[in-house]
Amino acid sequence: MSSRTIRIVDATLREGMQAAEGTFSTEQSVEVARGLVECGVDTIECGHPAIDHTEQLRVAAVVEAVGGRTPVLAHARAVAEDIDAVAKTGATWVGIFLGVNGISLDSRMPGRSQEELYGKIESSISHARSLGLRVRFTVEDSSRTESDLLAEAYGRALRAGAERICVADTVGLLEPADTAELIGTLKRHEPGVAIEAHLHDDRGLALANALAAIDAGVDWISTSVNGLGERAGIVDLGALLANLDYRKSRPLRDGRKLRDLSRRVGAYARSAPDDRRPVVGRNVFRHVSKLHVRAVERDPGTYEWIPAEQFGVQRTLGPDRLPKDPADWIVKPPVISAEELKHHRAGPGDRFVLVDDRFVPAANQYCIARRIPRMESYGTGHVDGHVHHCDSLFVFLGGESDYRGLAVEVHLGEESFPVESPASVFIPAGVEHSYRVVDGTGTYLNYVLAGDYNSSLLAPVVAEGGG
Repeated sequence: MSSRTIRIVDATLREGMQAAEGTFSTEQSVEVARGLVECGVDTIECGHPAIDHTEQLRVAAVVEAVGGRTPVLAHARAVAEDIDAVAKTGATWVGIFLGVNGISLDSRMPGRSQEELYGKIESSISHARSLGLRVRFTVEDSSRTESDLLAEAYGRALRAGAERICVADTVGLLEPADTAELIGTLKRHEPGVAIEAHLHDDRGLALANALAAIDAGVDWISTSVNGLGERAGIVDLGALLANLDYRKSRPLRDGRKLRDLSRRVGAYARSAPDDRRPVVGRNVFRHVSKLHVRAVERDPGTYEWIPAEQFGVQRTLGPDRLPKDPADWIVKPPVISAEELKHHRAGPGDRFVLVDDRFVPAANQYCIARRIPRMESYGTGHVDGHVHHCDSLFVFLGGESDYRGLAVEVHLGEESFPVESPASVFIPAGVEHSYRVVDGTGTYLNYVLAGDYNSSLLAPVVAEGGG
């Protein structure tokens, strides 16, 4: 095990934007970046500013929010225009990447010679340094690049002014022994140079490869929250930090904030970690077998590799299962007060709970119905803006024929929309929303993909110490 302090560059706001659902708004990006700072990452990798002006503004907003505390690195191809775009954001680091193997040549730059590629490496890095940027250089698809090409590319990058080189297992092919051998070879070729590993999880080996890279002498590991990224993603930030803490090579700063960040990123990406995901999954501190339950009651360490308390988690004993008797799946809806729900105040009409985990254990979904009476004035509304970590749904059914006769105003993010019944409004996880009745009578349904309404809410992020 390594006694060195391993540095973390978290790429949630760059690699995560390439995931199937991973589009973060500027506001969400700033919130995630602040969470990453609280979790102690050493560099935040955010975006590819040359994509368009909106992306440039997003990266600049992250730099403004956290750049004074944690360096921000932005991505660029080995071309001057990309590097200029990074410089305009205020980021202090640029991550320049270029493939030099046959696959890269054939698919992206047919007809280019190896010498032309090496020239692009040198000229792009020199240009970045002339703009005052610090440079990390990555050979894309490093793990499938011949060792002589790899050594030449990295050597030229370092002589041109790169301060760190990055090994990219772009398609996740490496095994731990291969990873260690690759890092060891580079350490011998370039002694004293900072090396980063960017490892994809296509074979499910990213974390194992990260630990092997660390043992072989790598200095930096690239991560993302929940392992978010292209295809199967990359090294999971939470899993890596927990393992480094377990190895006593890097203390975990705040496990509670790490889990909170996992939940927030899962909401914004509409890709929540599954219940069994190490460290952040809902079931990782749940014990079901009677033998395990009795042992954990005496000593949690019998079946927990890391304390639940370190993450602010209440360990759970026993299963989380639906009732066996189908009769228990039928609910006689009780009436609830609006004040039971956070961000709600008393308003017209009774609310009936159709389902939640109180009435059907492990249902993992919540639905209420509200009967809206006709009123002379409906007021300004009784629901403040709020955000769920999961998808939800509004349904409006008017009291007239064909469900017509109900008019409402729905707020989604920063926009408002007039809606007339019959209508439904799909609300993606992570989007702030509310509604108010404008006219008419009818029924309102609210369906949330969580078994408890209040615990499905994301708390607003409060910036600490400005910036």
